[in-house]
Amino acid sequence: MARPPAWRYTLDEARRQALVAIDFYNRPGDRRSFSDFIVHIHLAWQNLLHADRIRRKAEIFYRGSGGRRLFKRNPDGSKKTWDLSQCVKHEFKDNDPIRANVEFFIGLRNRVEHRFQDSVLVATAAEAHACIINFETELVRRFGASETLGTELKFPVFVQSLSPSRYEEQRDLRRGLPATVSTFITEFQSSLTDEVRSDERFAYRLLLLPMKGPKTEADLALNFVRQDELSEEELQALLGQQGSVIVAEKYREAVHGDEMLPKAAADAVMARIPFVFGVNDFTIVRKAWEIGPAKSGSKEQLPKSDGYCVYSPAFKQFVYRPKLVDRIVEATSNTEDFEKLIGRTPIPKPAN
Repeated sequence: MARPPAWRYTLDEARRQALVAIDFYNRPGDRRSFSDFIVHIHLAWQNLLHADRIRRKAEIFYRGSGGRRLFKRNPDGSKKTWDLSQCVKHEFKDNDPIRANVEFFIGLRNRVEHRFQDSVLVATAAEAHACIINFETELVRRFGASETLGTELKFPVFVQSLSPSRYEEQRDLRRGLPATVSTFITEFQSSLTDEVRSDERFAYRLLLLPMKGPKTEADLALNFVRQDELSEEELQALLGQQGSVIVAEKYREAVHGDEMLPKAAADAVMARIPFVFGVNDFTIVRKAWEIGPAKSGSKEQLPKSDGYCVYSPAFKQFVYRPKLVDRIVEATSNTEDFEKLIGRTPIPKPAN
């Protein structure tokens, strides 16, 4: 049996650390530890990004001065790997809400004292929720749906958030934040743009309302309604009643109607460049750019597919967005670029 690739062990550790973090967060009473949640989710993110970079053969070690082959070393002599701050700088753009969320917890890590951790938990619950959702999203995006944590987690049973008698206690906990932590949270959030601060990938907020009425066979314990699919009147009605719904804002990839199968995408490219461009050429390009299925017939996507394609259950394969066609057209419009990308001399299209 072949030995698993090196990144597999690092990815397994990332998943393990995430589950440990969630366990610490969800434990009741004195068994809960928000400070441990922060430590373990930090390690989960660092291992996830290391695993993906190892898989892509990208750098994860600090270089020493004096040459490419020299590395900075730990006290035990091992090569010093990038910390999480260094990883997110290379993996996410400036003003990316996911990067902002991770950096928020990096900054919070050394400011949480055990005796104040319940106050910090209440003040940062939305950011913690977003951090876990972001981890799951990146885990699946980079390594495929088979790596999801969803099969190992259930929605927690709880009473505090649904009991009006506990609202004042929540406010008291917020007022009990240490000045240093309160200042850090305020200054960090004020440094963000309004767009990032309000993005659910930075802070994920839920409205929970108890369900009433008879239960049907089709019911789950929770119903999810997308806020952006509600009219203003429907939203106000839900906010103002003892209703039967959980309202959540949740980003999702979906087929919108302008996606194309590979043949149609290749034809769309050829219509806009002076050369013959077929499905084989399209496949060469998307694989070079790590876009589309990991292998033929797979639902698992390559790591750079985001925004360029989406899996269609109707076609039982990936379909491709106009954004990818635009990118291919730009990269194949002249002979030199075409040869460099496709690996062959372009054939001019026949005159009409």
